[in-house]
Amino acid sequence: MQGRLLGAIVSAVLVCASTLMPAAALQDQTHSGYRTLNDRLKPREYATPADWQRRAAYLRDHILVSAGLMPFPEKTPLRAQIFGETRRRDYSVSKVYFESLPGFFVTGNLYRPAGSGPFPAILSPHGHWAYGRLENTELTSGPARAINLARQGFVVFTYDMVGYNDSRQLTHEFGGLREKLWGLSLSGLQLWNSIRGVDFLESLPDVDRDRIGATGESGGGTQTFLLAAVDPRIKVAAPVNMISLHMQGGCLCENPPGLRLDTNNVELGALMAPRPLLMIAATGDWTDETPRLEYPAMRRIYALLGAEDRVDSIQFQAPHNYNKASREAMYAWMARWLQHAPADARVAERPFTPERLADLLVFEGRSLPEGAVTPDQLTAQWIAAARRQTIGADPAQMQTALLHALTQERRQGAGRAATSKTVVAAGSDRELEAALQHAGFAVRLVQSTPYDREAAAKIDHFDTYNRTEASQRVADIVRTLEGNPGALLVAGGELGPAGLLAAAVAPVSRAVIDVAQFDNRSDETFVDRLYIPGLRRAGDFQTAIAMAGGAVVIHNAGGRFRLDGARVLSEKLTAADILAILRK
Repeated sequence: MQGRLLGAIVSAVLVCASTLMPAAALQDQTHSGYRTLNDRLKPREYATPADWQRRAAYLRDHILVSAGLMPFPEKTPLRAQIFGETRRRDYSVSKVYFESLPGFFVTGNLYRPAGSGPFPAILSPHGHWAYGRLENTELTSGPARAINLARQGFVVFTYDMVGYNDSRQLTHEFGGLREKLWGLSLSGLQLWNSIRGVDFLESLPDVDRDRIGATGESGGGTQTFLLAAVDPRIKVAAPVNMISLHMQGGCLCENPPGLRLDTNNVELGALMAPRPLLMIAATGDWTDETPRLEYPAMRRIYALLGAEDRVDSIQFQAPHNYNKASREAMYAWMARWLQHAPADARVAERPFTPERLADLLVFEGRSLPEGAVTPDQLTAQWIAAARRQTIGADPAQMQTALLHALTQERRQGAGRAATSKTVVAAGSDRELEAALQHAGFAVRLVQSTPYDREAAAKIDHFDTYNRTEASQRVADIVRTLEGNPGALLVAGGELGPAGLLAAAVAPVSRAVIDVAQFDNRSDETFVDRLYIPGLRRAGDFQTAIAMAGGAVVIHNAGGRFRLDGARVLSEKLTAADILAILRK
């Protein structure tokens, strides 16, 4: 049985081995200037509560967009199944599965105290250990914390990372470029699973819906603070061995695309404020500086909200862990804030005996439930649902999603000079530039930021920390438009489609865009020519044209480019044609 279990998850452990390695061993060696997950970062400072609250609102939206959760997916029925209960004197444990998406199952165990409740509840994600939620060693033990919390009067749901234990439908390497275009990623899916995990706890009659906490270690710590950031139902959190300013998370499941371009785990963890947060750290991993760096930075943000007493940190002499000492610190924190225990209360861990694996594994000796989807079916189902949502979505929400996908903020006051004699030219040819100058226009060429594909390929989770090549093109055009207020825009070549997106960020009064026969119905075309994670989920060009504000003429569209509300010409315009449009 153990051999089968290990075989099912060994690839996941290898993929995420960096999560368990010392930070010094992970330093990027490209010297490229690109950001990496191991850069040493400085915490931001905020002068007033309003400054932080504005930033916090931005970051919450950014997490949701990065995870593919804006617009928010439909919460379809969970169809939860709770079975195989084992009763002990002071707690019980059952097997659980439910559907976070139609045909996709979240699997785990439900630990309940003796009695009828209602009880506070704890959501308990796990780290990248060989046995996941079932790992039971001196270094960490999922059963230990679940059993002891249940004995202390908490309902506890421990659940699998994707690809671990009973979560067999996908591997822990799930996802690719096409999926990312539509906002579907391993990390985003796990965040959605956690949100649905809260839904599951709320559905239980013995759970007090106003007293739900979350705790997890390592990759489970990342799940804990990302969930707490976007779901206010989490009232108390204790992320363990994870909030660091010099290692942001080593696994695919901790690195949704675009998330950390200009932020870090301290800021993301601070989105919990002013709700109670305990930062548990170790001397033997990347939380070795928590008492000196990360905790003071976190406390400053809590202080802005008058909530210094609601954040604390404790560090243990230990390697990367969720050991007994760390668990006992968490028990006391949860008791204080969810059970009204005194601030100085101590809760000792009692000896425990974990259940047999056969009594905990959900699908041991069982087939997956009828209707279980394959990876291809899940992707197709997600994309179909995203298309449906796009049709009826709130335009403001779609525009927010597009800006976050582009890692941009809307420029104000652009596009106000309809009679401008300045043209920003992106990817145009010399003949057109000469014609523009001869006609009396001042031409400002877009200077493209060099993109080192070889260096980028060496960086783990590159698009979590850096703009993609296409996204950088958009940023370069936006920067030039911002430096030339009121300018007109002409874009073509490889910069044509990027120019259409840039016009949504820095609106222009008039733009002429050569899309070079871009097929905007094809995911493959986006991957090849305009790869920006989340772009399709945000409505891509359709959302952009609604934001552009001025007159936009699209040409050289061929027969495959479709866009409502825009003037689209199949043929390529001449320089004289473009001049005529700009002069109108």
